[in-house]
Amino acid sequence: MSLTHQALLFDSPAAFLSAAVPFVREGLDRGDSVLAVTSAENEELLRASLDGEVERVTFLPAARWFESPGRTLDAHHRRIDSLPGSTGILRVLGEPVWAGLDPLETTEWGRYESVMNVALADAPAWLMCGYDRRALPEAIVDDALRTHPTLAVGAGSETSGAYADPVHYYAERNVALLPRPGAGVEWLPDFVDMAPVRQFVADHAVRLGVPPGRLDDFTLAVNEIATNAVRHGAGRGEVRMWATDRRVICEVSDTGTATDGFLGFLRSDPSAGQGHGLWIARQICDLLEMHTGGPGTTVRLHIRRYA
Repeated sequence: MSLTHQALLFDSPAAFLSAAVPFVREGLDRGDSVLAVTSAENEELLRASLDGEVERVTFLPAARWFESPGRTLDAHHRRIDSLPGSTGILRVLGEPVWAGLDPLETTEWGRYESVMNVALADAPAWLMCGYDRRALPEAIVDDALRTHPTLAVGAGSETSGAYADPVHYYAERNVALLPRPGAGVEWLPDFVDMAPVRQFVADHAVRLGVPPGRLDDFTLAVNEIATNAVRHGAGRGEVRMWATDRRVICEVSDTGTATDGFLGFLRSDPSAGQGHGLWIARQICDLLEMHTGGPGTTVRLHIRRYA
């Protein structure tokens, strides 16, 4: 079975349950691995509707599952890899957490929803993504129609007429240069090997707000991207680092142009000797922005600041 990726647009508890309950029950009847990652309110509704079957469903907090786009994609891969036997599939009833996101975070989660159609295209998985019309901005609901090939309608489905090819959707978000940061930017103007890059991160990251417990991982992520700049760019690059109210950002830029599609969203072959850098960086960082083309390639690695 290949991927089924549906949007469930609902405006009442009844509308949510009319699609969610048949989806879950069918999965349990088939012996699928069923995850429910919804709001607390919808989890309560679902538990009440499943009666004696509820213990067979794995419930996870939505804030934990939808922590960052890269880690959520990897979580799907790990669940699929651990499926028992060859008959069951992974079913996820999920509600992405949109509340409290800034525009950049909202954009990246939209990109994630689109790229899932490519990253898990051949996976034995059925993802039903809930969108509460009562609470979400219209733009997010409209975008769901573009990132999900089908819509859940009760116990059935219909094609989304607004669905956008992920190649085109992704390209829309790679058309503009990333805006330049303001004041307070630390700068390593030129590097040709990794030691100065790692030292640069060590000198500035914690002072700018990177949680000390995440420093080693953040250094690894920056090192992976900087290594790509040397290997695939012009053999050198530059690094900048600064802080916003929410995140610390490290930018690695070079004069090369990347050609691989969906950069860092597609898991590399574990047996390959290289090509894992962007994938690793996406797992570590809370967000990863990338622009390629024009004057070169720029990657921004974001990590949430500690309070």
